[in-house]
Amino acid sequence: MIDFVALLEAIDDRSLQAIIAAIDHLPGTMPALQAWIDHAARWEYDRRSGHQYRLQGPMAAISPEELPDALAASALIAECFRQERRRDVSAVLAFFEGLRETLLAEHQRADAALH
Repeated sequence: MIDFVALLEAIDDRSLQAIIAAIDHLPGTMPALQAWIDHAARWEYDRRSGHQYRLQGPMAAISPEELPDALAASALIAECFRQERRRDVSAVLAFFEGLRETLLAEHQRADAALH
């Protein structure tokens, strides 16, 4: 079980705002995945501002049919951050790796249920 609260808490304000801005400007190619990333980033932003509500897990937004594409996209996003050398994005990388791990575990669970 990935602790997204801790992962989000570790992201600095600048990076958190960059995630929100990036999601706002992306085309809707992966709407469910994008919606969850937006939810998580805004949840953390709101938490820092003193607003309290429940953080939903990724599977609250991502349907089983979208899971393979969401898994591939999250792995690609993590790889992009893994290649960043200009500044420390280790907390952002950890968040996206946690997302990938969560989606991978869910995908494996779904495959096991089918067999």
